[in-house]
Amino acid sequence: MSKSVESREFHAQTQKLLDLMIHSVYSEKEVFLRELISNASDAIDKIRFLAQTDEQLAKGDHNYKIKLIPDASASTLTITDNGIGMSFDEVVENLGTIARSGTEAFLEELKNADGAEVTPDLIGRFGLGFYSAFMVADSVDVKTYKSGEEHAVHWVSQGDGTYTVERIDPVERGTQITLSLKANTVENEDEASTPDAEDDFASDWKLRSIVKKHSDFVRWPIVMNVEKTEYPDKEDGEGKDFEAEPKRWMEEEVLNSQTALWTREKDSISEEDYHGFYKSLTHDWNAPAAHLHFKVEGMREYTALMYLPEKAPSDLYTRESRRGLSLYVKNVFIMEDCRELMPEYLRFIRGLIDSPDLPLNVSREMVQQDRVIQSMRKMLTKKWLSHFSSMIKADREAYEKVWIEFGAAIKEGYHYDSKNQDKLSEIALWQSTHAAGSWTTLAEYVERIKEGQDSIYVLSGKNIDTLREAPQLEVFTKKGIEVLLLADHVDEFVLGELSEFGEFKLVDISRGEVDLSAIDSDDDAKDDEEEDTTTLASLCDHLNSTLELPIESVRASTRLTDSAVCLVTPGDAPSPQMERMMRAMGQEMPPIKRTLELNPKHALIQKLQALHEKDAEDSRIGEYGELLYAQALLSEGGQLENPARFAKKMASVMAASID
Repeated sequence: MSKSVESREFHAQTQKLLDLMIHSVYSEKEVFLRELISNASDAIDKIRFLAQTDEQLAKGDHNYKIKLIPDASASTLTITDNGIGMSFDEVVENLGTIARSGTEAFLEELKNADGAEVTPDLIGRFGLGFYSAFMVADSVDVKTYKSGEEHAVHWVSQGDGTYTVERIDPVERGTQITLSLKANTVENEDEASTPDAEDDFASDWKLRSIVKKHSDFVRWPIVMNVEKTEYPDKEDGEGKDFEAEPKRWMEEEVLNSQTALWTREKDSISEEDYHGFYKSLTHDWNAPAAHLHFKVEGMREYTALMYLPEKAPSDLYTRESRRGLSLYVKNVFIMEDCRELMPEYLRFIRGLIDSPDLPLNVSREMVQQDRVIQSMRKMLTKKWLSHFSSMIKADREAYEKVWIEFGAAIKEGYHYDSKNQDKLSEIALWQSTHAAGSWTTLAEYVERIKEGQDSIYVLSGKNIDTLREAPQLEVFTKKGIEVLLLADHVDEFVLGELSEFGEFKLVDISRGEVDLSAIDSDDDAKDDEEEDTTTLASLCDHLNSTLELPIESVRASTRLTDSAVCLVTPGDAPSPQMERMMRAMGQEMPPIKRTLELNPKHALIQKLQALHEKDAEDSRIGEYGELLYAQALLSEGGQLENPARFAKKMASVMAASID
């Protein structure tokens, strides 16, 4: 057939990753083999599954395996599989670009890391996969053939910014990857330099040790031709004659155990085994934070092996992120990322479920409606919520680390899973004004509640530092009343679902009027507040009638002690955070008119009141009112509609004060 070789450039972000792979100082280069073996295993899983409904795809070749072919004399390592293979378009898509939203996040994290090392943690969290081959190879050559395609595909790159791809005559089904190893990663007798034995990736023993360490639990045989030696017997029949010329031959040897770990008794499985299987399953370098392994028997029968990662993946909050557990039926792989097995808010849980109660030909559509799956989902959710509840009591420090990584996702359960709201409230952690940097549960908050207090007070905002300085907190801080600080992007939705905890209602202190009289019944203070309100009445009326701002009204404040002003949201209106989120999602919303509160005790407000009493028509009153509104908006992390106008007015006021 006529061949047309196309030369193409890598996607810009892919090239950056390749540069990092090629030039980084990386001490664990062997991870590349784990990645390539895992990809090969996935390819075999896919062909085996598809062949159940279309036998022509397998064409009678059911002897699935992954083969390693080291060649020290040629300085190459070849990895082959007889899996699904790739079409031309799939090669370009999978090998020419990184179709993954975490690419930017990876580059940003590496840029912020100390030194130039690509760490194992980053490899695992961001799934560099195929591209890790360039850590040990000067060039990578891929030949692949997908059953049913007219042509095979040949792809080659030196990692220099370009690659070539061409259609070639069909070869055996599957994929062959040949790495031309770098000079310091292969021991070659013809070369003057000899690598460290730890980096000799054309060595039989080195490859054997890597497979045992990283890929022992891969369910398909990983094979390699190894040299066998046999000495003849002595003439007298007394043992072997080691001085004679031995018989030598090559024999294919299986390097991995292929054990389905989840089918073994828990007592026979070590923590090292659990961790090794997790890393093989997820490509994560870190050990998991926790795992659950159990078997359910009775009306429903299945085995579950699930893991809680130590770190959140970079794409946890994107639509493209991996969700769900792998599904097996009678130890046969059916599908990965079965979303129906776990609720959306526990999408970070990894692992698998193996059940004999489902048919081998179960489809994704059938899974969505299957009662067995729904029953499993309910039980798996219960198991994890119970585990988190136990973890809080048994190891609070470890659980707080888990919450920092996954807490925002777990809180989505308030929206998705109302039936488990009480359980979620048991395990949810919140920051508060009680102690900076510490976490509290709702139950712990209630234990510290003040006499006469009938509400749990909360304040939501863009970030925790801004919230701690929020003017709305001032009266609560003065009276020693604890306030929960909600800075996660999902907290606005949580407040819409979580209205009370036990007998206590959740009250947003940035809304409506503040009445703390039941907690602190100081009659003199109440009289002072009423007097202050009366004193500022005329100034507030003036500003209400003259200010052309998106505010509902101006009034005297009972919540401020140090700040001059703050903004308060009407009780039934969306918060500013919710308004920003909805607009970011493309939802048009009318601007929310809020109330501007003035602190009668603040020197600035008192001087403004005096100016108004002296000359109610003074134009500066309106200008100062506009600046006060801008100050209140900025203090809560808001954005000015016209920053240039604010800057000019501020400069004018500063110039006048200097005179």
